[in-house]
Amino acid sequence: MDKLLFSLLSVVSLTLLLFSHGSEARQRELPLLNACHFSLINSLRPAQATKFEAGQMEVWDHTSPELQCAGVTFARITLQPNSIFLPAFFSPPALAYVVQGEGVMGTIAPGCPETYQEVGGGRGEQRGGFEDMHQKLENFRQGDVFASLAGVSQWWYNRGNSDVVIVMVLDVTNRENQLDQNPRMFQIAGSRTQEEQQPLTWPSGKNAFSGFDPNIIAEAFKIDIETAKQLQNQNDNRGNIVRANGPLHFAIPSPRQWQQDGTVNGIEETYCSARLHENIDDPERSDFFSTRAGRISTLNSFNLPVLRLVRLNAVRGVLYSGGMVLPQWTATAHTLLYSTGGQARIQVVDDNGMSVFDEQVGQGQLLLVPQGFAVVKIAGETGFEWISFKTNDNSYINSISGETSFLRAVPLDVIKASYGVTEEEAKRIKFSQQETMLAMSLSSSS
Repeated sequence: MDKLLFSLLSVVSLTLLLFSHGSEARQRELPLLNACHFSLINSLRPAQATKFEAGQMEVWDHTSPELQCAGVTFARITLQPNSIFLPAFFSPPALAYVVQGEGVMGTIAPGCPETYQEVGGGRGEQRGGFEDMHQKLENFRQGDVFASLAGVSQWWYNRGNSDVVIVMVLDVTNRENQLDQNPRMFQIAGSRTQEEQQPLTWPSGKNAFSGFDPNIIAEAFKIDIETAKQLQNQNDNRGNIVRANGPLHFAIPSPRQWQQDGTVNGIEETYCSARLHENIDDPERSDFFSTRAGRISTLNSFNLPVLRLVRLNAVRGVLYSGGMVLPQWTATAHTLLYSTGGQARIQVVDDNGMSVFDEQVGQGQLLLVPQGFAVVKIAGETGFEWISFKTNDNSYINSISGETSFLRAVPLDVIKASYGVTEEEAKRIKFSQQETMLAMSLSSSS
């Protein structure tokens, strides 16, 4: 009996411990209290731009009420042709979208083996000579969404003939970020530029080697002191995006090969083999498609499992001229909408039934739609394209009108009583809209 009582008490104690630990971890993810009380929401533009030798990094003001509400910050990175974004990592997890361009991405996962080997003979050299070993590299292109784990370094190379543009949301309130709600980029290579210090705290500009004694670096790598100083980029002011000396060459398998190496047919990925990106622009993978109105594609932890760690997901939307996303709300996440092209009228309504945003949104603008706030989008004459990042790896939406909407599920008598309408009017409210999520606006079809 005593043993049974002791076992029960142990189980209860362990449960309480796990519960309190889980609660504490969850609290660490919450943004600032009262940050989401809005009488008016503003669309946002970059607050500062840091120019490097071969590109720039633009960052939004993470202290703005909109970004503090969502507990995130936002950045846009531009790489000129034949340039490298030097190895760096971020303190919080992040999710990025390739707005334009193509290139090669390298992710340095700690503790994972060097799985790729390069030997001579590929470029007019004698075959069989050892050249390099490194972790897996992946090609990226326009429309790719890729995950960046907290503390895991990445580098990107623009191998195309036009600029690469990448937008990135960083989840500063994620439990994996143990520092504070200020975004930080830790550089493994690179240096400060000659520009004056920017008002925001990041990117700072010096790499991790800069703070060490050069003699210690020389001893750690078994190199001479002059080479150690080169690692510190002491006499370098090119910044964190630099021009490569001629085209770079890597050993990269075809897309079919690396898909076979990762998760297929339900086999669980390991940390070292996890897929970190997927293209969300392909019309064939659309979750919602209308030949007249447009298409919407969703990327979450069901189709990209690494997002369970990042705790973010992405939605790609394309509206044709006059296309409309029917009124809806996101139940379990804030939404950051970044316009990648065209123009749309977007209206957002808060929990008091007040319109807190009603403006035209165009390319390059960022808009927060807080959790539960209702939103509608109507594309202009040139259509509208966007990428949304949501602060939950599996957030879901509730439509207000349409075939699978909230009102379609409500009995007619409840609709009549709720809105004071006749039965005929209630039927029109409930059944007239036959589309699921995408429709043509009345003004455009008339």
